[in-house]
Amino acid sequence: MLLKEPFYAHFLSGVIREVTNEVSTAAVGIRQGKICLFVNENFFLEELNSTSERVAVIKHETLHIIFKHLFRFNFKKNHQKIFNLAADIVVNQFIGNWNLPESAITLSTFPDLDLEPNKSVEWYYNKLNKLNEEIKNQDSNKEFDDSTNSKTSATISADNLKKLLNNQKTSHSNHSLWSNESQNNVSNRSLETELDRMIIQAKDRTSTKDYGTLPAGISSLISNIINKRKPKVNWKRALKIFSTNSRKTIIYHSMKRISKRYGTRPGIKIKRFQKMAVAIDTSGSIQIEQLSEFFSEIHGIWKQGAEIELIECDAKVQKTYDYDGNTPKLIKGGGGTSFDPVFSYLRKNRYKRYDGCIYLTDGNASEPTIKPPCKLFWVITKKGTIGSHLKYGRVVQLN
Repeated sequence: MLLKEPFYAHFLSGVIREVTNEVSTAAVGIRQGKICLFVNENFFLEELNSTSERVAVIKHETLHIIFKHLFRFNFKKNHQKIFNLAADIVVNQFIGNWNLPESAITLSTFPDLDLEPNKSVEWYYNKLNKLNEEIKNQDSNKEFDDSTNSKTSATISADNLKKLLNNQKTSHSNHSLWSNESQNNVSNRSLETELDRMIIQAKDRTSTKDYGTLPAGISSLISNIINKRKPKVNWKRALKIFSTNSRKTIIYHSMKRISKRYGTRPGIKIKRFQKMAVAIDTSGSIQIEQLSEFFSEIHGIWKQGAEIELIECDAKVQKTYDYDGNTPKLIKGGGGTSFDPVFSYLRKNRYKRYDGCIYLTDGNASEPTIKPPCKLFWVITKKGTIGSHLKYGRVVQLN
């Protein structure tokens, strides 16, 4: 894989890989807040007959991670199985020239269901679920009338679906370790943000030539992640509102500047460093996409040379730490929302001499009663609440 499809290999370098008997085949899952790839040694070496099959299985599991199927597992038991099949149909369309095992679930598993290629997992799920409802209605009719001629229009597909749902037909793919926690779980939101970073890092490590061979569906997914992570606010301009309190400056020479004194190059350039407190709303109302937007903005602030102390807060301050350019592994919160704990923290720590505070939130909280000891800049999510309750500072809404 590293030689022929380096993007996937570079991505896997950031995933914990474990040879274990915990699974009977191969699987990906979340373990202690980290994404892991699990492989059963006997299955991998004895049941898979060739290197091509082994690469296909590893790539299959890798694609489940990239498509974020691990975070979309909130179904009842039988519907989970249908979602599993839909997810396999999606990723197996991107296996390429590697040979999948005979047990693989593909478009051809349901030949008379008219499944179209390059559709979303939700599209395939709806198709399979509709077929499953037809099967149940047919079986129900038979109980009352053995002479009924009612049949589904997709007979072969119906038979295959019944076998798969009744575990009469085994698959090499194990989805039992996917996350079954709520979509509002803060640690899962943090993990998905970290996953975006891993995908972009793998893209940056891949040569332009190799990256150009990726299927359109994968490159489009990566482009969407990159665009989503770009800051929406022009922080170079926005940070000027805090410039009067800048504590540190560095003077250096630049060939891009002309000396004002001598009219020659290089000239002098002054770079100001600011100590910024950046508060993140980690309450239960903040969704995965909004958390990703927050860290896009935070990274944009950091790239402008600001020294950032992050403050995670829902109804109370959960954690504080310095931002180093990397998304944290775990974010704490999930409760209600209150702005006062952040401002109280800033007042207690005013000796740190913050140049300003940037508060990233959806704005769904009561009016603060504590005034921050520094300039304040509210950054509200695109569907967040803007009103007179956001006082003491300027307000900008992401769009």
